Amino acid sequence: MWKRLLAALIGVGAGLLLAGAYFGALSAGIPVRPDVVVAVGAAFVFAGAVAVFALVAMDRPAFRNARQGIVLNEDPAKEYVFAFRGADTLQVTARPEQSIGEIFVRFGDTFKTPPEQMRKSIVVSIKGSAKKPFLWMTLHQLFMMLKPYNVEHVLLSNEKDAFIGYIPGKRAVKDFTGEKAMDAIDKYLVKVLQAPADCAVLRELGGATRDDTIAETDNAFQAQAKLWANEKLQGLILHKHLKPVGYISKVDVLRINAGLL
Repeated sequence: MWKRLLAALIGVGAGLLLAGAYFGALSAGIPVRPDVVVAVGAAFVFAGAVAVFALVAMDRPAFRNARQGIVLNEDPAKEYVFAFRGADTLQVTARPEQSIGEIFVRFGDTFKTPPEQMRKSIVVSIKGSAKKPFLWMTLHQLFMMLKPYNVEHVLLSNEKDAFIGYIPGKRAVKDFTGEKAMDAIDKYLVKVLQAPADCAVLRELGGATRDDTIAETDNAFQAQAKLWANEKLQGLILHKHLKPVGYISKVDVLRINAGLL
């Protein structure tokens, strides 16, 4: 407001100065040609117009897209990241040399209580081995056991804990306990654990591969660029020191960048 008032006062002052100079010259008996007065007046008008445009340009706010991207492990973005570990999650780990009893023995009576009393979401970690492949029946029994509970995430890794891929928990339970469970388990679990290079098939289940990752210290604009690079991606795995720590969906990345939180 003050800048606009100042600009107006400067314009009025310039006009009065020009008029005073003209009438002063006439009073002093100095002849002034009309065309010279018109030319000087036009010059002042042009200078005033340039000053106004400069003022508008300097006073214009910065574009919104010049803002910094929101880092994924900071507020508000981290509220939309599904963490794989925490007080509200239960870790179920399965290895090919284990039986169903050995997988669940450490949980005591946890899975003997009614599912509605389970307050935690479940993260299933399935670890492959170069020495022994998983039996599809063992994996089928695993998901049948977990079916009544809230399975949120399924993570696949090799025997050295290197991340291979991710499957949404609800989709995993549906496909690995259904009528074609044997085929699904063989295609998306057994074969992928044996040949991690073929992990792209996990995207068919809405999952993610070892290539569909982003550092938790990257920002939401970088995440969006990675998602747009492959239209098959439904989300990204966040990693910390190359270890998977959480998942963020495509929808939530777009919401963060659009400022819809």
